[in-house]
Amino acid sequence: MEKRKHSRTALISDYTTQFHLGGKDFNKIQVANIGTHGCCVKLPIGSAQYLKGKPVLENMILLHADSKKYSLKGKVAWHEEPRGQKDAWITAGVEFLETPAECVREISEYVIATVPKGSK
Repeated sequence: MEKRKHSRTALISDYTTQFHLGGKDFNKIQVANIGTHGCCVKLPIGSAQYLKGKPVLENMILLHADSKKYSLKGKVAWHEEPRGQKDAWITAGVEFLETPAECVREISEYVIATVPKGSK
């Protein structure tokens, strides 16, 4: 059973993100789930080297068609290790460190609107 401090909402490519990490720019990164305190991102397998040591993501921008662009700071809370040579992707959990109040409100409204009725 998975234990989270804060709830998240699974997505179907509604959000993407971009950020700077380890001297490299990451663009058009798929957000797999999101909540007001963080998100899970899907990264190319070659990105694993940049995730060690729970680094801070600088200039993180959440991108969504119905939302303003917000500049955030995030920290890698966990990441998958590559399981095999055929894996093309890994996932990483990102905890938001500095989130504008308006961004928190928009994410909260999105989560409420997206969660299927009757589920918690």
